[in-house]
Amino acid sequence: MSGLGGYLWLEIRRTLRNRQFIIFTLGFPIGFYLLFTMLYGGQNLGSGAGALSFNAFYMVSMAAYGALGATMNSNGTRIASERAAGWSKQLRATPLPPLAYVLGKVGMAICVTVPAVVLVLLAGVLVHHVRLAGLEWVQLLLGLWLGAIPFATLGVLLGYLLDSESAQSGVMIAYFALSILGGLWFPYQVMPKAMQLIARLLPSYHYAAIGWNAVTGQPVGWTHVWVLLLYTVIFSFLAMRRYQRDEAREYA
Repeated sequence: MSGLGGYLWLEIRRTLRNRQFIIFTLGFPIGFYLLFTMLYGGQNLGSGAGALSFNAFYMVSMAAYGALGATMNSNGTRIASERAAGWSKQLRATPLPPLAYVLGKVGMAICVTVPAVVLVLLAGVLVHHVRLAGLEWVQLLLGLWLGAIPFATLGVLLGYLLDSESAQSGVMIAYFALSILGGLWFPYQVMPKAMQLIARLLPSYHYAAIGWNAVTGQPVGWTHVWVLLLYTVIFSFLAMRRYQRDEAREYA
């Protein structure tokens, strides 16, 4: 698709030059990981073969938390601001196809999840000596990278649902709700039964569960994969509808 590669590279560079983005999506997850593992790092979750050390559990949780922040913040707030500034309208006057614009935003968000995930994993290895088998690392890295796609599409959707004044607060509310209710901040095992039921309905729980399975040596879990695919389809469909509506309103 003409222009997609260049546009994607432009978006990645713009995002990584944003100091606020770097602090919130890279600094905070690492800080939270080091703080909470210092307080609770000697504990285990569960028992028997499925037991999971808190250090490994929270490494996955904070890597997932960082990935959610990278995908949603890089798209939601920026798209709303670009719409308000007329940037998206100017792009429509260029040879860049509309679909390439949306794919560029999703692709950029997926790319910037890499440092958000890798830095937390490095903290787990270097500070708490988390050790996994080679295939488990592969499962963990690929799961946390590819599993972030629905949140990238959610960020695009929020960017078209919200205006520039409400985008930042709206994205943060969605970000924290998915993180807390999805079991990223607090272990799913200790959540009340009602909250566990809510967690199982959210894509954030199924996203992190792929990583939790990896660090305990379990298979990926196809239920988690199918749930994430379903959310990707839903968010993508709604995002394209909002994009088309926004385009029709500008050229009406």
